[in-house]
Amino acid sequence: MTIASALRKQRPSPPIDESVFDHASLVFKTHYTFDVPPARVWRILDGERMFEWLPFPGVGVSYESAERGVGVVREMGSIAKPFRGLWIQREQFWSHEEARRISYGAISGTWMYVLLVWHYTEEMTLVDTSVGGTDLTWTVAVAPRLPLRVGTLPIFAPLWRLNYRTSLRGPMTRRLAEQA
Repeated sequence: MTIASALRKQRPSPPIDESVFDHASLVFKTHYTFDVPPARVWRILDGERMFEWLPFPGVGVSYESAERGVGVVREMGSIAKPFRGLWIQREQFWSHEEARRISYGAISGTWMYVLLVWHYTEEMTLVDTSVGGTDLTWTVAVAPRLPLRVGTLPIFAPLWRLNYRTSLRGPMTRRLAEQA
């Protein structure tokens, strides 16, 4: 086995379901309001370019097919060469209600994911506002492994929330403007 193939090897995560939102060591929500209808926000959340804006090399999502829905698996992380071996988690969708709700959990990951994370799940809900916009709530549940476990102490929750909040608001706003 080459070093590259060892780095890219997917290692299974412990089995999880949506109950992880009730018992993960760190659960937090971030809220956003956008001035466009949920269908436009959804196209970005469920699109091939989701997460490309994160400040890591080669980051994005990759679907095995054009199919979307419950049970579909996608890769998220450093999916582009030459960074492909750094970090990739395979996520399986539990819910997929177009322009309303999406939730998924990581089912496997490469070496870096497995080293740092025990469980990772997300849920995004979209609600129409009274003025034709979208309220988006992004819930994250994570159970880090030992190297990151100190980050789950209650004093760090606001930092996780701030990190997620800033990593989505600006890029989403720019992407929505590009869509117009």
